Amino acid sequence: MSQEQLYSNVLVKIGVERSNLLSKEKLQRLTDSNSLTELITELRTTIYAEKLSKLTTPYSTDDLERAFRETFIEVCIKMVKNSPLTVSAFLKIYLLKFEHENIKTILRAISIGLPYDDIKNKLYMSVEKSLKREEVFLKAAMALQVKLAVEALQHTIYGPLLSSGLQTYEETGSTKCFDLLLDKMFYEEFGKTFHNMPKNEQHLAFYYVSTKTEMFNILTILRAKLLGYDSHWIRVALSRDFYTVSEQTIEAMLMAEDFKSAMEVVEQTHYKKLFTKAETPEKTVSDAEKALKQEIFEHAQTTKIGDPFNVGSVMAFIMRKEIELYNLTMISLGTDYNWKKDDILNRLFL
Repeated sequence: MSQEQLYSNVLVKIGVERSNLLSKEKLQRLTDSNSLTELITELRTTIYAEKLSKLTTPYSTDDLERAFRETFIEVCIKMVKNSPLTVSAFLKIYLLKFEHENIKTILRAISIGLPYDDIKNKLYMSVEKSLKREEVFLKAAMALQVKLAVEALQHTIYGPLLSSGLQTYEETGSTKCFDLLLDKMFYEEFGKTFHNMPKNEQHLAFYYVSTKTEMFNILTILRAKLLGYDSHWIRVALSRDFYTVSEQTIEAMLMAEDFKSAMEVVEQTHYKKLFTKAETPEKTVSDAEKALKQEIFEHAQTTKIGDPFNVGSVMAFIMRKEIELYNLTMISLGTDYNWKKDDILNRLFL
């Protein structure tokens, strides 16, 4: 089957979904909303209208963000279902991100004693239905102890990871260890599915995989240095996939004495362009994270693919949709907390 035939279905879906993307002008108008009620009213003619119409007053930013996220998930499911099997496993990584969030939610909620109904309402079950793991995740959510939830998930791809984290949880009483291992697993799965794609498709996804993975490692190390964590702890948290930044460079950052020394290593890489010295090291890191989002957004917007029948077209669209999710979340937060219009706009990617 030709590339044109393989990608015809998903490109039709992208064409429809692209027409649903909010324009720059629409996003700017949304920042004029004086309340969440006004914001929801402004979104009544968009793809988000159906989910927002189901919300009840008083509205909260958490409710709106969930509606935005559920819409994004539905779009990703369409992309995965309609893409060729040779790349669908790679594209499922965007669903795994929310599945990992489901696991974190279950373990955290059980650890503080939330009832089953409250836990279930926090989960993104459309992801589990798509991945055919709905039953096992609901069983995990019913568990009365973290250990029992881990046992319920034992026969999923998360079994070994959660068993490893359980020992640390039982020693510390904190679910942070699970968060750490799941974040690492996400990027390693990103790399694994990337390498399993056909060679002729890999170069089209390389920018997204390498940039996201390498900046995850760099930002994790820098934040850990600020908190004074030892190099062994940091190493456990990192992806072991290397692309444009060598293992030796990451190791040099790990062994750096402090944040300043680690930054000196970063400045020898091409990612130095994302870092500008701010009034505090913490702001330097957060500004770099924002600069990364901006670069990815611009790449998705401007990259010209001569032949659209490939994974690059799907990736570029998903990136644009993900940025829209971020923008809408920022607008709802700014509206609810009465930020000035310019303060909201400065946080958006337009």
